[in-house]
Amino acid sequence: MQAISDTVFQLSSQFDSMLLLEMHDNDLAAISDIFLTSHQQLSEETTRYAWLAENGEITELKRRVHLVKPLWGYCGLSEFQTRFQEMENFFSTNPSITDSLIRLEAENPFILEGLDLIKQEANKIQEFLKQ
Repeated sequence: MQAISDTVFQLSSQFDSMLLLEMHDNDLAAISDIFLTSHQQLSEETTRYAWLAENGEITELKRRVHLVKPLWGYCGLSEFQTRFQEMENFFSTNPSITDSLIRLEAENPFILEGLDLIKQEANKIQEFLKQ
């Protein structure tokens, strides 16, 4: 159940607020839950990427990038979803292990930034709902 308050929660500017609120019927608790679940799934998957690349499992790496790509969109972070599409396209070219590791190393700060955004926003929503 959505909390009733005199103040309105504003999602951070990095998020597509209109999409999120429309997709989830303005239910901030649901949005927070989606953020937390997505954060957990993204964290678990992205930690596997380097191992897959190091072991030459580029097809599996591409598949895993593809699988989590929509989570960024569900979180209203289309820029991150686009970036994961670009990563998927890159891994579709069957790059070498070295090139794959270089790409992952270059993408890692971006991935960590996205994970941090999701986690922080979920926490902010939870704090707001406690009011």
